[in-house]
Amino acid sequence: MKINELNFMIGGKAGEGIEVPGNMFAKICMHAGLWLHSTQEFYSVIKGYNNINQIRVAEQPVKSHTNRYDLVLSIDDETVPRYYEDIVPGGGVIYDPSLVSADSRQSELVPGGALKYDAKLMKKALSRDDINYFPVPMSEIAQEKVGLKLARNIVGIGACMALLDYEIQPLLDLIVKTFARKGDDIVNKNIDAAQAGYNYVREHFSRQFNYQIRNVKNPVKKFFADGNEVMVFGAIKAGLKFVAEYPMTPSSSVLHTSAKYAQKYDISVNHVEDELSAMNMAVGAGYAGVRSLVATSGGGFALMTEAVGMAGMIEAPVVCIEVQRPGPSSGLPTRSGQGDLRQVMHASQGEFPRIVMAPGHHEEAFYMAHEAFNLAERYQCPVFIISEKYLSEGHATLPFLETGHLTIDRGKLLKESEIKAGYKRYSFTEDGICPRSIPGQKGGAHLANSYEHLESGYSTEEVHHVNAMYERRMKKMETIEKNLPHAELEGDPKADYTIVCWGGTYMPASEAINMLTRDGIGVNMLHVKYMLPLQPGVREILEHCKRPVLVEGNYTAMLGGVIAEKAGIDIQSKILDYSGRPFTPDFIYARVKNLVK
Repeated sequence: MKINELNFMIGGKAGEGIEVPGNMFAKICMHAGLWLHSTQEFYSVIKGYNNINQIRVAEQPVKSHTNRYDLVLSIDDETVPRYYEDIVPGGGVIYDPSLVSADSRQSELVPGGALKYDAKLMKKALSRDDINYFPVPMSEIAQEKVGLKLARNIVGIGACMALLDYEIQPLLDLIVKTFARKGDDIVNKNIDAAQAGYNYVREHFSRQFNYQIRNVKNPVKKFFADGNEVMVFGAIKAGLKFVAEYPMTPSSSVLHTSAKYAQKYDISVNHVEDELSAMNMAVGAGYAGVRSLVATSGGGFALMTEAVGMAGMIEAPVVCIEVQRPGPSSGLPTRSGQGDLRQVMHASQGEFPRIVMAPGHHEEAFYMAHEAFNLAERYQCPVFIISEKYLSEGHATLPFLETGHLTIDRGKLLKESEIKAGYKRYSFTEDGICPRSIPGQKGGAHLANSYEHLESGYSTEEVHHVNAMYERRMKKMETIEKNLPHAELEGDPKADYTIVCWGGTYMPASEAINMLTRDGIGVNMLHVKYMLPLQPGVREILEHCKRPVLVEGNYTAMLGGVIAEKAGIDIQSKILDYSGRPFTPDFIYARVKNLVK
């Protein structure tokens, strides 16, 4: 019997509602005091095609999902045939027998990826003798209790609670909160549906399932959020006051979360007409002395690049969250990837200082988002937080975070009393960073010029002026690099293998290392958090590693290229994936084992 250790998956077609019951299941496990990691896989269609929500729960913190399922709730005819081979021996499947019929569905892959199954294939999927099948007439119960077959998702969650031998009341309370705005009739019908699913399992399946959920004694206080949300929380703690975004998957919840807290924290949140406007407005706000944020994905960022160059030339602080999805063009809009690193590093024409940083997990996303605003104002340049769908839209439980040590550093932002006669905005300094005034300050008037300019901001094309100003700006990169936190090697420094990764690949890689260690294979990790400038210490660490292994979600090993260029070390062993699906610990584990062989 496994208690409080479960990898759960709910699957169904887009438009049939797996998000609501998936969130309910997660919140119930939170109510029990458990730790969670959740990720969704779905096609970029409004209706149809199979979507899944994977929720991993345990009594101790979990860092990633896994594609080995203990319990599957299928509310369509597609989930079981797609994933039955990934169910662990002793696991279980709750499915609707009405969806298993002898009609003439075609057994083929149709354009776009939807699978149509005939009865023979479904029968094969339901014939494994090492897993438990629980047929529950969810559609029939939903029609009877709610008058709508689509409510079978609520019936299914009720059935799950019974199968896991957990009390029904937390689910009923959630239903009240979730459907309260739709009126008492809808609330009561859904309560009846959940109770009916719960009762059906209790009455019809006397055998005990191998997995149970129990309330944890004295649980740690925690909250459940996705990566975009915690980055917004970090930004708010840093004094965020302006947000501009044109929604683009998978960055859109940055805008939604900012809007949710706009009134409470006095933030101007703007849903603008396009991405170029979003960046221009955020740059303008930063120039005016307001801590500003813009968010997008690769396609939207491509439209922002001219305004990014403007920020570089006028040395305006701005923070941009770029959430990657596979490309090029529209690519895979709802999938995860790490193919935008070079785009962000080299966006816009010419050369100018910028910082590119990449958090690896949810807690780190909070703290790095906070730090991004300090860096932007300290060095007066754009700062990019590069993420990916797996981190940004994936949910995790976090303990209540310590914030007492966090400070706000506005760099060389002048008070009006500090502005001296003859002030020059772009004056030459030893570290390349100029004292900054903002509009409205007496004595701080200057020209913010998109052309190359003098110390005053007036345009120039004279060689010695151009060279001097160019060199003064770029000197900031040396200053930044000297002050970034040094890279750290996680694990035994004498290990035979070193996983080198960046971004959200940290989460599955860290669990893969635990699996390899249990097998007696020595593995440590170098997680690179700053790509531009390349984080100090990377070269020194890799020079002493026996065999580094890159793990990246792209085809060309972009981080590897950056390390070769900046640190002079060419990493030969690579584990790459560009399918749009996130890495799993099992995937990394298997490929490192192959390297060992």
